[in-house]
Amino acid sequence: MVYWILLQKSFLRNMQYKIAHLINNAASAIFGFVFIAIWVGVLEGKDQNSPYNVMEMTYYIAAVQCILWISGFLTAGLNIQNGVRNGAISLELVRPTNFFLYVTSQEAGRLIYNFFFRTIPIGLVFALTVGFYVPQKGTTYLFLCISIFLAIIISINLHYLVGISACWTTEIDWAHFVNFTLLVALGGQFVPIDFLPAPLSTLTQYLPFAGAIYYPVMILLEKISYDVILLQLLWAVVLTLFNLWLTEKARQKLEIQGG
Repeated sequence: MVYWILLQKSFLRNMQYKIAHLINNAASAIFGFVFIAIWVGVLEGKDQNSPYNVMEMTYYIAAVQCILWISGFLTAGLNIQNGVRNGAISLELVRPTNFFLYVTSQEAGRLIYNFFFRTIPIGLVFALTVGFYVPQKGTTYLFLCISIFLAIIISINLHYLVGISACWTTEIDWAHFVNFTLLVALGGQFVPIDFLPAPLSTLTQYLPFAGAIYYPVMILLEKISYDVILLQLLWAVVLTLFNLWLTEKARQKLEIQGG
């Protein structure tokens, strides 16, 4: 119940900033239109050796802009670094709760809010302007939900890993920058993994970053086997177990800078 209440409170807290978020939605849609225009210029009228045509790339960019708000644009370090900086983490770690769930449940509330007030509105904007792909197979919807759920777990774990590193480094700006860069570059935001040069394109498919963005989008577009969900599940389990272990190490190592 504690974690459920934290999730609810986080959701309600974000409800107070709906107007500001609408502005963010407009900016995200504009970026999407810019990326679409660039890819149309690249692909239109060319000899098609590409796995995507113009319409498929349009669908791809639209889907990426939507999913970024639930598996890409997470809170830097899940705010763990702030607790390390002001000493509050010393109290959070001694509470009779699981620190990992305590932190991630709050971020989960924010992501649920993002789904309803960012992902869906942005998707509607693209659907009414350039179009949005609708899966043709009924099973796709089930596997898409599973894939998105696992993508969120992977991304939350990656950001938690950055945040908990503050127990050793205090500042996490560099780690967040590296994590976010890898997430958008190797996760397929700017360029689909298919277009990366070999052997990077092959290696990237097995990294967690692809599971956070690329695979849910490709399942939505029905351009990939559902088997990739097993890879997402593997990364979700491995990262979760690693972060639980790292949290115990942080509990032993914790050194408060101030507070």
